[in-house]
Amino acid sequence: METAQPRQQEIHALLIEDDDVDRERLVRMLRRCAQPIRVQEAPSKSDALSELHGKKVLFSFVFLDFQLADGDGRDLLPDIWENIGPDCVVVAVTGNGSDTGAAEAIKLGIHDYLSKLDLTSDRVAQTIEEGLKWRQMREDIRRTEDQLRHRSLHDPLTDLHNRHVFLDRLNHTCMQFRRDSQPFAVLMIDLDRFKEVNDQFGHAAGDRVLIDVAGRLRGNVREVDTVARLGGDEFAILLEDIHTAETALTLGRKLVSLLERPYAGDQGVMRIGASVGVALCPLHGNDPSLLLRRADNAMYRAKRGIEKVLLHDHQDAGNDNRPDSILLLGEIEQALEERQFTWFWQPKVRLRDRALLGFEALARWPHPVHGMVPPDRFIGALEQSPLLPRFTAVSIDTVLAQIATVAGLIGDATVSINISARMLGHPTFVEDLLSAVRRHGIAPRTIMLELTETALLGNPVQAARVVDQLHMAGLALAVDDFGAGFTSFSTLREFRVQEIKIDKSYILTLGDSRFDRSLVRSLVVFCDSLDIALLAEGVETEDCRRILLDLGCTGGQGFGLCRPLPFPQVPDWIRDHSSGVRP
Repeated sequence: METAQPRQQEIHALLIEDDDVDRERLVRMLRRCAQPIRVQEAPSKSDALSELHGKKVLFSFVFLDFQLADGDGRDLLPDIWENIGPDCVVVAVTGNGSDTGAAEAIKLGIHDYLSKLDLTSDRVAQTIEEGLKWRQMREDIRRTEDQLRHRSLHDPLTDLHNRHVFLDRLNHTCMQFRRDSQPFAVLMIDLDRFKEVNDQFGHAAGDRVLIDVAGRLRGNVREVDTVARLGGDEFAILLEDIHTAETALTLGRKLVSLLERPYAGDQGVMRIGASVGVALCPLHGNDPSLLLRRADNAMYRAKRGIEKVLLHDHQDAGNDNRPDSILLLGEIEQALEERQFTWFWQPKVRLRDRALLGFEALARWPHPVHGMVPPDRFIGALEQSPLLPRFTAVSIDTVLAQIATVAGLIGDATVSINISARMLGHPTFVEDLLSAVRRHGIAPRTIMLELTETALLGNPVQAARVVDQLHMAGLALAVDDFGAGFTSFSTLREFRVQEIKIDKSYILTLGDSRFDRSLVRSLVVFCDSLDIALLAEGVETEDCRRILLDLGCTGGQGFGLCRPLPFPQVPDWIRDHSSGVRP
């Protein structure tokens, strides 16, 4: 017994052509295609407008003759885009067989161009097939963008809002309070004995507990309230329209009671507790950072005491203005004056054979007391301080000087320098950068600037102006940590980036996450279509390298390929690497 083949979905096409012979010929060719096609004929411009505005059928394809008896067919394009949408495949069909006609069609945003002089069934079938692939790619990209947008706003484990969303909503609520005096509360929640769960039952069991905690929190607040996982076993809740401290404290006690209930696990029942700190606006201030600190301090006092839900009071006030960041900035300023900072180079390699693609220069701070300080310990303070332009200038000057010493060794490889989003708004950033490039005698093509998505999307007009200047000077541009924030494929296309670096949070879970593998596969297709290099960050294992190769990703960076190298070791590493040695 033969298995019935699934029926292909019918394609709806609108054919706008005033010549009866040409129209009938194209209809015959369309009906010979492998896919079932229903053709709606429009022999005039006015007929086409009736079809487009009637919206009885959503057309997947429009075949458009430019020269119509009652007007120019190109005038219909705005109606096509508006009434059918950008996913419609528009194909120009004209008697003009010149390259000029094809170039004009593409410039107008038309997908393909057919000349009546050499029209064949095979050529029409190819147009349909390529158009369907294009529509599928757009659908995949849109679905991936939606998934990335959701992921950028939510914690990947618990699906609660993440820290970024919580801080954004807290800022917004504080601004709204200044307009309408609507009071609210901030709850900081930290789990007790959670480390014991990880130690005794393993991290997989700990993850299940965190997911269960998220469900208990989410299920016991109102829809207007915001529940977020800030990281680790720390959660926060923003309670809207809270007029009394007792209301917030009562909810806090209820949540603690819920979180103390047992958690079922494969190896037995698990029990944890929770400590909650509460700060109210306006009772404890109306500044977002102050409210967070006061709720956080109250929570830590609760962890040390018997009562597990505490309101901020004078006992916490001494911690409101801890001088850590001020002291840190003073040390950073001294470090800049004494040239304490150093830059390590981490290779970026071709995954297939580990051939060198380039390097990323990474800042490190050999602190005279605390030893080697990684960037995540000092970059955050720098980003918000007046020292950032000075640090950026030192970074650029140092790395360019290093490039000059190995220019004869690295060939076509590039060296990436990380640039803060704030520097795009600095009035002399581009001028200072290009001056340093000339001073060190570096070929601009050797330099790649790494910017995050946030840097490009925060002020796109300003970013576009700066990026255009950098492109004109011959410098390359990479988008770092792709997927860690709000993601827009269209933005990447507009900024003409040369490289996309997939955030390591997606790479580390490739073996377990179908979504992350789907993302990489979609990015491969997207980057190939625009000739953008795709590189995976955080390649830690051989299995990860193989998975990336299977998905079509060709470039990688990570400890599994090569650790960051102190710059004095770079020349020897390049010589050994090029001679076949793989350290």
